[in-house]
Order: sequence, then C-alpha cells, then structure tokens
Amino acid sequence: MKRRNVLAALGTLSAGGALTMGSGAFTSVSAERNVSISVASDANAFLRLAPCSESQNGDYVTGADSGTMTLNLSDSNNNVAGSGLNPDATTVIHNIFEICNQGTQSVGVWLETNPVENDNGDDAVSLYRDSTQNAPVTGADNAICLDTGQCICVGLVARTQGIDPDEFQNLFQPVDEDGEHQMLVHADAEASCGEPAFPPEPSARRLDTGTANWKVTSGPTLSDTRDAQVITDPPSAWDTSNQANWVDPFGTGGLESDPADDEVPYVYELDFEVDAGSRDLVIEEYGADNPVEFFLDESSIGGYSGEEAFDPLRSDIPTQSVNAGTHTLRAEVTNLTGSNGNPTGLLVAARLE
Repeated sequence: MKRRNVLAALGTLSAGGALTMGSGAFTSVSAERNVSISVASDANAFLRLAPCSESQNGDYVTGADSGTMTLNLSDSNNNVAGSGLNPDATTVIHNIFEICNQGTQSVGVWLETNPVENDNGDDAVSLYRDSTQNAPVTGADNAICLDTGQCICVGLVARTQGIDPDEFQNLFQPVDEDGEHQMLVHADAEASCGEPAFPPEPSARRLDTGTANWKVTSGPTLSDTRDAQVITDPPSAWDTSNQANWVDPFGTGGLESDPADDEVPYVYELDFEVDAGSRDLVIEEYGADNPVEFFLDESSIGGYSGEEAFDPLRSDIPTQSVNAGTHTLRAEVTNLTGSNGNPTGLLVAARLE
C-alpha cells in the first residue's frame, strides 16, 4: 500500500538546486500514514519517529536505518520469531516506538486512529504511553507536552476477537476513497496539552539557619515561641559557613552568657512543605554550642554529643527521603552548665532537592 504523506523538512530551494534547511522550528506536524506500514518518518526529522530506545520491543520496528520507520507485526520482520497477532486474543506490547521533539519549541503530541470494533464491542487497537495502558495517546484531549529533546514511547493493545488478524491494518477502518487504512501523528506547538510530560526537576530549596523561617519553640527560661535570631558576631572559636548563619534565641550575638541547663535543651524547629512526589533532605553541615540532636518528624536522624559541636562544623547526618506533605526539622541544643561563658547557638546548612 502506498504511503500517504511524508514529514517534510521546512526550508527553501536555492538557485543551485540545494535544499537550504531552516532553523529547526516548527509550529505543527500532521503526518498521515498507512496502517499497513504504520508510522513512517525520517529518524532525524524535527518530529522523530523511531524504535523505542529503552525497550527490546523496538524490534517490532523495521526500516529505521534507511529513514522510513515501519511497525511490522508480520512474518517479514526478521527481528522477531513470531509471524503476527494471535486470533481471538488480546495482545499487549509495551514501548514499541518513540516520538521525539527534535525541534526548537515545545509541542503537544497525540495520535489519531480509526479502529474497528471487535466482537466484544471494544476498539480493536489502542495506543498508550510507555507501559501504562490507562494513559492513552490518541485524540487531542490526550495530547502530551514534549519540550525540545524530550521523547515518549508508545505501546499497543490489539484485540482480535472476531477479526482476521492476518493483516495488521484490518484493525483500522479504511478512511479514504482508495480504501487506505491510516493513522495520524500530530505535533502542534499550539496544542493544549495540560501538564508537561516531564515536569522540570524542582530546584534545590535552601533551609539554612539565618534565611529560612527557623523558630525557637522552647528552652531554659523561655516561655514563648520566637524567631531564631541571627548572630552577627559569633565567638571566634565557632567555625563559620558560606551558606548558613549562626542563630540563637535572644539576638545577643552569642557572646553573652545564656541560660544553661543540662536537662532542658533549646529547641529549634523549621516547618517545610514538599509539594509532590519525594525530595531529599540534605544537611550539608551543622554546628552547635553545645551538644545537638536532629529530628525529622519526631524521628532522630543524628547529631553530635560532644561539647564542642561548633569547631569544626560537622557533616555526618545521612540524607533523608521526604515524601509530599508538611514536615518539621528539629534541632535540640543543650547549653551545658559550667561551660566557659555559656553562649549557645545553632548553625544548619541544608537543602531540599
């Protein structure tokens, strides 16, 4: 059967007959293909159609090396041992071919098919994203946003109950006067496609003392919750950080004697949100005068029990995986009685990534 349409490179023909290529930008692509040879395109085109690079099921695709990709489920495909679809059966094949945006702007991508119904009243063929059958890629309502350089793989369900599966195109209705069985591959820069297929990775969020909203919730002689105060002139014995500031409950600079109690610690807390999925809480370095223990949502995650937790700064708290929701990072700092001058303070350089 003849191929209905070919993705054309945008460009102009020079006087010498050479094709001068454009910049790579395109606004939309609508590629019409015979279902008998399925999807066809130059693998180097702005809209790349090729075997799924992440899956062995890419073997169902032939001809990519010669520039025309064919989805081949017949005995002419030497890449696979089988010779076609099972009769009266449901066949599921994940991650067969990939669609990649090799242009210069984001596009919405979707497929358009015209499947027949099988004897059960179901569509004889369905196409879906990757290996997720409940994530269809057919119809403009299911358009997937692809940024420049991004790809999705496409899987297939074939339901041949009551249908002769000898020819793959029999799963589709003829749609033109020549009786061709066709599939459309759409990529449109103006399509409405909701959330991106691959949301950008969230940037690291700093949770450092002195910048994030750390509170002092309790401590010796404290009767109220207050903001942790930046120590602008910490004692010379305390190591300093390029990321975080020393803080204390009083804003006295840390040089004066602060109330001390071997049993009642100063409790510093920071509440933070994880919007979705999971993030890593990384405590890069910390210091305290004197001993300190850290808690994440009431569970101890480490600390330092010695008196001089302020020099050098320490980096021995394991990275913590944090799921979506509201969380509290807490540091309990004990200002020991009898310490020289009895200043107290906390430094935490941390990030959420």
